[in-house]
Amino acid sequence: MMLLILTSVLGYELKTAVGTSVFIMTFTALTGSVSHFAIGGIPDLWCMLFCIMSTLMWARIAAKFANKASPKTLNRVTGVVLAVLGSVILIVDRLNI
Repeated sequence: MMLLILTSVLGYELKTAVGTSVFIMTFTALTGSVSHFAIGGIPDLWCMLFCIMSTLMWARIAAKFANKASPKTLNRVTGVVLAVLGSVILIVDRLNI
């Protein structure tokens, strides 16, 4: 939703909107993690390290792609990725009934 608002309502270019959205989500995830740790939630260390390392690796790959891609290509790829993620969420939701 934030990406849609940043691009459609506020007129941000997609690259700027994605960067701004990720920057804001970083603080949301950080405060959620800190509060989870504060109430005694301890994550699996290997799982957490895997998530951190894969996020850093794929962020670097995505940034290189985004810097080389045209805005039209970037819009299409973003749309496909969001459609696939939405479909997966719907399927998983239906399977867990």
